[in-house]
Amino acid sequence: MCIKFKDITVVVQGPVQAYQGRSQAEGITHQCLESIRTHLPGARIILSTWEGQDCSGLTPDLLLLNQDPGGTVVAFDAAGKPQKLNFNRQIISSSEGLKQVKTRYAVKLRSDNFLTGNGFVKALSQFPARNAQDRIFLEPVVVNTSYFRCYAEGQRVVMHPSDFFHFGRTQDLLRIWDLPLFSDRVYNPKQAGQAQYHGAPLSCPHAEQIYCSRWLPLLDERFPPLVHRHQNSPELQTLWERFMASNLRVMEPEQLGLGLIDRFIPKHKRPNEMSHLDWLLLYRRYCDPNYPVSALTQFTHIGWQRMLKMPLRRLKFRLAPNHK
Repeated sequence: MCIKFKDITVVVQGPVQAYQGRSQAEGITHQCLESIRTHLPGARIILSTWEGQDCSGLTPDLLLLNQDPGGTVVAFDAAGKPQKLNFNRQIISSSEGLKQVKTRYAVKLRSDNFLTGNGFVKALSQFPARNAQDRIFLEPVVVNTSYFRCYAEGQRVVMHPSDFFHFGRTQDLLRIWDLPLFSDRVYNPKQAGQAQYHGAPLSCPHAEQIYCSRWLPLLDERFPPLVHRHQNSPELQTLWERFMASNLRVMEPEQLGLGLIDRFIPKHKRPNEMSHLDWLLLYRRYCDPNYPVSALTQFTHIGWQRMLKMPLRRLKFRLAPNHK
């Protein structure tokens, strides 16, 4: 399978300048658009941001200025101060951009990331095998390892795919991002003096889990909406692994050709994150038993760090007087 660049539309979503609560490297969105022209010549570019953003000098093929929904109130601390996250901003800028895509394939790319290559285009043909009973997407969706957690506080977690970068069939990306908007959490005066958040008093799911907990149960009813961050069981862990093997292609940024700004680049591979080798072992187990990948290679790369660090992180978490 050879995917031509002209059959791909890149939806660049998010802010193009700094605003309250969100810093932005100067010129990063210009760099993003130029990198697409360089590494995907012939691909269409849609910039999906919102009204009030200064888009001077930016030249996408289509500019969408969506109404800014603002931050979403997701929690209150013990003093009653609200905490806001950009759930609806990401949903609107992603979904409205994807709805304008006319090509078979699409990329969802943050406006503060950029391309350094086009390795992701070949990923679907590199790993063609799928388990028929586990198929949900029309074709696998290529995702990035950065912030794709498989551990949190030393415990195995599920339904935490990275939301930085998605490449796949346009219909499949819409199944991920065309979501109902989040409502603001309403303060409960009966719980005054207590933190109020999703999952309380247990740990709140990470934002990526909250997104996934919305779209994945709609596609496969065997997946439950997550009540808290560490919700898991042997059955759910296996179900999540089978989903990843057949429906995702999990790759390192340098394999994809994905450029990240400095604050997203760790000095060393994070042991709590999925690695491409982790995913390859799942691919061999559930899709292609003949794929040449070594568990020993994975252990020497990242497994030994987990064996040492995860028990300590879990102990530290359990000993903490309060956690969220």
